[in-house]
Amino acid sequence: MKVNCWDYMQCGREVDGANVPTLGECPAWSYWTFQGKNSGFHAGRYCWNVAGTFREGEPLCDRASEFGDCRKCDFYKHVKKEEGRNFIA
Repeated sequence: MKVNCWDYMQCGREVDGANVPTLGECPAWSYWTFQGKNSGFHAGRYCWNVAGTFREGEPLCDRASEFGDCRKCDFYKHVKKEEGRNFIA
């Protein structure tokens, strides 16, 4: 598997992550429905649709809230470049 958002961003919101007690577990970590999208674990490389600005409502990701648009995020750009023609927005 390729690098997932929680590893790339080092947010500490993966299972047993350092920030889970205060910020909670990242929804992308536990969202197994998107397993394998963009070669990720659960929604780890599709986080913009689960915790970010591509979903309805307020972003659940601190970085998405900061940027206001996941397309501005370095991780989104990284996945898009790495996946090339196979990228799933």
